[in-house]
Amino acid sequence: MYVINEMRKFFLVAIAFLIFLQTYKVSFAQEKITPTSTPFPTPTPIEYQLPYPGLLPDHPLYFIKAVRDKIMDVLISDPFKKAEFNLLSADKRLNAGIFLFKNGKQQLAADTISKGENYFEKAIDNAKEAKKQGKDVNGIISRLLLSVKKQQAVIKDLENKASGKVTQSLNLSLQRATDLEKQVNTINL
Repeated sequence: MYVINEMRKFFLVAIAFLIFLQTYKVSFAQEKITPTSTPFPTPTPIEYQLPYPGLLPDHPLYFIKAVRDKIMDVLISDPFKKAEFNLLSADKRLNAGIFLFKNGKQQLAADTISKGENYFEKAIDNAKEAKKQGKDVNGIISRLLLSVKKQQAVIKDLENKASGKVTQSLNLSLQRATDLEKQVNTINL
């Protein structure tokens, strides 16, 4: 009887997981282009909407989200879709860093942003692979460029507000974001 109950529990968990995977959707913000009327360029905020991060790394159940993301990364085989997923993950971590910074957790925010850059780098590699396979990657490249510009703007803003070692961590992230932008620009070459 014990084995039957355990098997029922296993099947219920497996079915719940499959339902979760079926309902999981990836979405991206649309680019909004507005014309400028000033004769001299002025710094304007990057028009790139970051997705809501969901659970933050300081939440006790965050590890479930991390496991889910690892599973999703393994299950996606198409490099174009993987590039989109990794870009979404990078953007969520950038926004999570903003939330953490506002909550006074500056070092965790810097670490989260750095991890987001790891996902961004994977997205670049996936876009390159998709291009090798002959897929049209212009859309993902334009989103990567907007995202990296947004990363740079956010990191600069947080760096101005940070203190101590966090400033150094954010400075390294800013340098890495600049290097990532160069990598994105080489995809179409």
